[in-house]
Amino acid sequence: MYKRFSALLLICALIFACPCPILADAAPASAPMTAGNTQSGMVRVRLASLGDLASLNLTILGSYSVSGSSSRTLGGGAAVTVKFNSASGRFTLVSGGASTDMGTSFRLCRHASDGQNGVKIAQGRVPANLYPGDFQFVARSNNGSYVPWVIVHVYMEDYLYGVVPYEMSDSSGAEALKAQAVAARTYTMLRMSAADAAALYDVVDTTADQVYSGTPSGSAPCKAAVDATKGVALKNGSSFTATYYTASNGGQTESIKNAWGTSGLDYLGVKDDPYDLKNPDSRKISFAVSASGAQSDSRVGTLLNRKASAQFGAGASVTAVTGVYAHTPKYAAPSRLYTKLSFDVVYTQNGQKGSGTLTFDIFSELESSFSMNLTSGPSELWSVTQENGRFIVTARRYGHGIGMSQRGAMYMGQLGYTYDQILGFYYPGCIRVAYTLTRSILSPAVPGQKSQEQVITEQPVTLETSPAGLQARVTTLSGSLNLRETPSADARVLRTIPQNETLPILEKGASWCKTRYGGDTGYVMTQFLTFISSSARVATQSDSLNLRESPDTSSQVLRAIPRNDTVTVLEQGTEWCRVTYNGVTGYVMTKYLAFSGGGNPPATNGEKTLTPLETPVYARIMPTAGTLNLRDGCSLSAALLMEMPKYDMLMVTAMGDTWCAVVYEGRSGYCMTQYLEFADE
Repeated sequence: MYKRFSALLLICALIFACPCPILADAAPASAPMTAGNTQSGMVRVRLASLGDLASLNLTILGSYSVSGSSSRTLGGGAAVTVKFNSASGRFTLVSGGASTDMGTSFRLCRHASDGQNGVKIAQGRVPANLYPGDFQFVARSNNGSYVPWVIVHVYMEDYLYGVVPYEMSDSSGAEALKAQAVAARTYTMLRMSAADAAALYDVVDTTADQVYSGTPSGSAPCKAAVDATKGVALKNGSSFTATYYTASNGGQTESIKNAWGTSGLDYLGVKDDPYDLKNPDSRKISFAVSASGAQSDSRVGTLLNRKASAQFGAGASVTAVTGVYAHTPKYAAPSRLYTKLSFDVVYTQNGQKGSGTLTFDIFSELESSFSMNLTSGPSELWSVTQENGRFIVTARRYGHGIGMSQRGAMYMGQLGYTYDQILGFYYPGCIRVAYTLTRSILSPAVPGQKSQEQVITEQPVTLETSPAGLQARVTTLSGSLNLRETPSADARVLRTIPQNETLPILEKGASWCKTRYGGDTGYVMTQFLTFISSSARVATQSDSLNLRESPDTSSQVLRAIPRNDTVTVLEQGTEWCRVTYNGVTGYVMTKYLAFSGGGNPPATNGEKTLTPLETPVYARIMPTAGTLNLRDGCSLSAALLMEMPKYDMLMVTAMGDTWCAVVYEGRSGYCMTQYLEFADE
């Protein structure tokens, strides 16, 4: 009985303990793009990396003034020193041999100027880097004395020039760098939106938020990634996405609720990440266990024999290892954060032969003994593989594992995925929002004249939209479709596109369509595409129709759509339709639309009767956008339970013409029939 149970446990361990090496069959869904409003782009960064220095040596380049006074200007390479007295909390500014008491706070204000315009900090992590912004110096009380805070006010895109190169290297690949730029921008905008009104800063310049070391002179690929995504941030629902990222997740993302106890961010959950796992640059540490009793690693033999003596009797010695497996996850399935490692062994004790299982706690008994620590806490993923008479025990995950894996993003880029697909994979259900950001700077310093604040509006990168949001699915008879440089069968093939991939249609023609895939823009033959968007004309009696944030007449109006304009219909219901108009996605009332297919949708009004299936069937989720809504009723106005990713499978328990009753990841609800592809079709 024991041996049978042990063998079963070993089989389960081999199935569940080893990370799956297979890449996803379907391409990750892209994070769709929409237009946003205008927001301040000035970020307040506390330079916490400077610590509590009593003196800072600064070089002023460009044009600055002390607290905005045109009579106290600095520039032209001026060297200044800011001294701080921790007993009194007062600053002293030393410039040109003169010392000035600045009290407990003051600012060095930047004025508009040509060329380099910023401050270099001799005590900074990278002294040659420029900090292009205002500098605020503030004394803060701390246990009976004072500490200095140095806060730089810098424009978002300039700030990212100094973040991306230190969070991801120039060699990471263009698409991974763009994903990193958007994640860093979004994280910053989230922190800015959450800052208390009395707060002096939004982020710090260390790993407590994001590493910021001023603008390096090189890093052209990182700067290009920032420029290519200018103003773009992510949102899940009405809130900025919590774009946490990690160096490597070990092949499975971690849940923010598991790691930090944070709730309400379901998109930061546990799911397998084949891209991180397949990247050879993802960090891992291993040790080997010989199946024979002779262990080349003395640490293994010592630990096994010590445990055997304690469990089987004094003097017990392990002579063979027949199985090694990780088990007992710290969290609920599908988590693979195992806490135990067991060894099925054969041993001798007082001349008698026996067999049994030795179980160790991974984090308290093994991790330190084998130097398997990748992170400071118990968050590594342990797995076991077998080769050449040895069991290889491996620990993966470098960082907290939440959100985007930087190593996974790099590998996705190498596979040809674009940054919007990378973001869509790591932050399910997110959308890209292109914000217009404002930057502020004082007008040029002119002696005797008061400088004025100049607010400059910076437009975001051009929205990547197709005509009316038109999309098509590749439906070739063979396995792939050629993307060509020009609309000709003789043109150079840029890449091949797998069957069933969804493409944005930039230009539609009778024979050829212009599209974008894997970072390349080119042409594909129209005959091998199935178009999956529908359109409708606004047919109100008034001049316009409100596009709302949710299917409710009391929800926020995103914009007004003029009468007779055309919208792209993403989800069609009796009362409400989810549509896209000029890059903005929202909801409009169905009764005010005239559908291009002729007539309006049938009056199902919630589709009260569904036909129960004697045997549930499976279907693939195939919406026009990246996700399909699971609702608690047969209506677009029904409460949204969750968003289901494109290409995932669900179980259908009852069917109707417009709606189906389904089960997805253990949750029951309803979704629209037209966005399901049934397995027997």
